[in-house]
Amino acid sequence: MYLPKLREIKEALTSFFTAPYTTKFPVTPYQPEDEYRGFPKYNPEYCIGCGTCAQVCPTNAIRVYDDKITATRKLEVEYLSCIHCGQCNEKCITGQGIAPSLEYALPVFDTKAPEVFESIEQELVICECCDEIIACKNHLSWIKDRLGAKAYAHPNFMLLTQEKFFGLEVSRPKERVRREDYMKYVCARCRQKIVVADEF
Repeated sequence: MYLPKLREIKEALTSFFTAPYTTKFPVTPYQPEDEYRGFPKYNPEYCIGCGTCAQVCPTNAIRVYDDKITATRKLEVEYLSCIHCGQCNEKCITGQGIAPSLEYALPVFDTKAPEVFESIEQELVICECCDEIIACKNHLSWIKDRLGAKAYAHPNFMLLTQEKFFGLEVSRPKERVRREDYMKYVCARCRQKIVVADEF
């Protein structure tokens, strides 16, 4: 009958002379381990704007906004909807475009506060025949680098290389495609029309 009481007294004395198990959060911020999966952050050096992170996000926390007028693509993460699953980092085609950080706390009352969102902007390449979006310029450069010498077989990749040394004038869309349009930034659909028109 006295053994349970003695055990409780022993546990009370032990806990009294040992350090607490809990942290003094938020007075002392918690420092997570390096493997912790917190809010995802974009890496401007490796993000190519492909939008894969938005496609695989199970909660649609990542959204893509394209603006043809300014030729920019904005990728935005809403942390209130993020469930820290890590799919965006796992499926990123560069492997480092977006990665989880050690940040986990979001002490805000306004759901539209700047701290709730993480975004990055990329330059778009617009088709010079139909005015449709081809891809982000960094995305095309990433593909060109992976193709190596084979990339010079495609005019879009040749123009990317040419832009590094010479300025290129962007032409406006026209009603019908012509043979000279082959050496422009053109989408796959318009390029097929140019080839067919040239052959027949």
